[in-house]
Amino acid sequence: MAKILVRYAEIGLKGHNRKDFEHQLIRNIKQTINPVIVTLGRKQLFIEVKSSLINQSINKLQNVFGIAWFAHIKETKTNLKEISRQAIKLASKPKSFALRVTRADKTISFNSQDVAIKVGEAVRKATKSKVNLKNPQTQIFIIINKNFTHLYTKKISGSGGLPVGTSGKVLSLLSGGFDSIASSYLMSKRGAKVDYLHFHVFADQKKVLNSKIKSIVDKLSSYTQSQKLFLSSYTPFQITALEIDSKLQKQELVVFRRLMVKVGENLAKKHGYQALVLGDSLGQVASQTMENIVAVDESVGIPIFRPLIGMDKKDIINLVKNIDLEKQAIKPYKDCCSLVSKKPATRANLEKVKQIESDYPIDKVINKITLQAETIKL
Repeated sequence: MAKILVRYAEIGLKGHNRKDFEHQLIRNIKQTINPVIVTLGRKQLFIEVKSSLINQSINKLQNVFGIAWFAHIKETKTNLKEISRQAIKLASKPKSFALRVTRADKTISFNSQDVAIKVGEAVRKATKSKVNLKNPQTQIFIIINKNFTHLYTKKISGSGGLPVGTSGKVLSLLSGGFDSIASSYLMSKRGAKVDYLHFHVFADQKKVLNSKIKSIVDKLSSYTQSQKLFLSSYTPFQITALEIDSKLQKQELVVFRRLMVKVGENLAKKHGYQALVLGDSLGQVASQTMENIVAVDESVGIPIFRPLIGMDKKDIINLVKNIDLEKQAIKPYKDCCSLVSKKPATRANLEKVKQIESDYPIDKVINKITLQAETIKL
């Protein structure tokens, strides 16, 4: 069996409820890596997996929120001879090396400096390498406990944040572009359990499931641990929109976005989501001006979270690149933005918006789209 040391991120700042966060992180790790044994230590976790699965497990752990860093460790008895033997194995004849020693148990008869001197000398003689404390080719980390000692050479960065499932349950409106991908990711990083709602133009779900949307959801779910994707055809609104008076068409974009969040609210109430998530960044496009955002929020009675609200487009794109979803995000796809008027109002006129909603059967359209929504289990 191979062993991995996991140090968690913000969980360490928690008080009396820390155990809740720790146990959720353990559940998420077990869901991500199977089979696995997870043991809770003091502000850390130990994972045991089959040696043949170590590389696969390391790759998967990088996507688990709540982890600050982790390391593939070697465990040995706490005596200088055994520690030296294991350190020589890990060193692997570098040009230069340094030992980073921590004595976790202060009751041990020898101290960190003793280990650094004696083990360092053993490694130097065995490998013919030089000691370089400032810029070594290889670092060997040694954590000494009373009955056992852990050694490793590399810390692997985790995704940080909080474990998914510790901050409620939200429904994210996923278009398939950079913004909705990034906003879904960031909500999960704050511990929210995220499922998805996608509006499409197709007659049935097959074309959606064969498109980039399914591949985006599958990849995102390695971080978000999502369970459901709701698919809603906006064709009923597209038909109704053809009848809207040309004098009111500039308000069509806001009417449609209000419709989307109302459908989202209906599904949220039915399936137990506490809030909706949008990928808006203030002022980025016409739909995301302050006036239009306020007009959208006014239409529903549940919170709408916008984790990208103060982010630049460049930062959003870089985030999506970092989670390896840029190629999917830029793939051509007929999203719901293609139906709105070419010159939408940047400052919603709520009076005119509500006139459209009362003059045309928008409520019936919302109910129809909600009832026809299909649920895909992930």
